Parts: sequence; structure tokens; C-alpha cells
Amino acid sequence: MAHPANRAMRSRRIVLIIAAIGTCLVIPAGIVLLSVVANSSSPWFGQYDSTPRPAYSFSLTDHNGKTLGLQDLRGQVVLLAFGFTRCPSICPTTLGSLAAVCRKLPPDARERTKVVFVSLDERDTPSALKDYVPFFDKQFIGLTGSPADIGTTARAFGASFRKAKPIGSDKTDYLIDHTTSVYLVDPDGNFRILYRFEQLPETDKIADDIQKILRASKPGGEP
Repeated sequence: MAHPANRAMRSRRIVLIIAAIGTCLVIPAGIVLLSVVANSSSPWFGQYDSTPRPAYSFSLTDHNGKTLGLQDLRGQVVLLAFGFTRCPSICPTTLGSLAAVCRKLPPDARERTKVVFVSLDERDTPSALKDYVPFFDKQFIGLTGSPADIGTTARAFGASFRKAKPIGSDKTDYLIDHTTSVYLVDPDGNFRILYRFEQLPETDKIADDIQKILRASKPGGEP
């Protein structure tokens, strides 16, 4: 017969595994710009709105401890993702896919594309983000801020999140359930396209969207 302590340990492992699998998957993306849904006749791979509108102009702290706002990224395509550094699967998969997208871009388009990862976790300091985000690509940017500023930014993009209950007695040991979509902001600061998590492996198609957006931002460019 198994020792009670061993049974308890196995039970905790099972709970942790279930929590890790379930976390980050349960909250769908907010419906924020989907008056038109991507289909066979769409000019874009992602979901989009037929009328571009200004994205929320956040101002947060980057992984180097400096203030960075969306306005500072004008002239570039911004791929915005929300998550946290302790995320067991969704966030590293998302950032890995976005790194692959960037590798598909020609050098000039790569220089005009920024991936921004906004942490939803108050435990994520700039230092923690600096250890995590550039691992996927040295040009990626990690952002943090006050809970109020992070909450306002997430809601403005239609992203939802909530802190899960701690599994054990340590109240600081928790995961965060959150929206898994990626949001594309064009060089003029307009929120243009939403990519669902299951679309992210299609890196060639996302890279094609980015290049079309960049061409359209130039005088005489085509959408």
C-alpha cells in the first residue's frame, strides 16, 4: 500500500498538471474589431474591421525600466500579446510563433515590426521581463505597469484576464487565465487585425499580412 505522503504528492502533481493545461485557455478574445470576419475573400489572414480605428495609446514601463508608449512605435507594425512569464504553455508558444513570423520577414520589414508582450502579472518586474522576453527575440519588448494601467490597456484591446486560485497554501503561487489573441496595430496607430491563438502557427500568412500593411502605409501603397 502506498504511503499517505506519496499519495498526497501524486495528487498534487495531477492537480498542477490539470491547472497548467487549463490555464490561459479558458477566456476567449473580446469581440473588439470584428465587424468583418476573415474569410476566403478577405484581404487579410486575421480577423479585421473594415474601418480602421485608433488603438488605445497606452504608456507603460519596458523591460529596461523606461517608459514606452504606443505613440513611440509609430511608423512600425506592432504585434501586441498579453500574458505572464510564469505561463506554462500558451505564452511561450505565442512568442515562439511571433519570433518565427519575424524571421519570415525581409530585413526592411523586420526593422519596422515590433512584438510587444504586456504582462498581466504584478509579480513580473522589468527585470523578470528582461530575463524572459528577449530570449525569444532580442528585439521583442516586454511591458509592465500598475495594475490599473495594465487593466485599462487590456480592456481597451478586448483582452480579458483573471488570477486563478492558488493551488497550495502559498498565496503568491498562482497562474493567470487570459485571452490568447494577438493584436496588430498598423504604423499609423490603428488597430487593424486580430489573430486567434490557433492561427499563430501560420507564420507565412501573418508575415504576408505585415508586409501588406507596411506597403499600404507608404504613399501610393496598395492594401
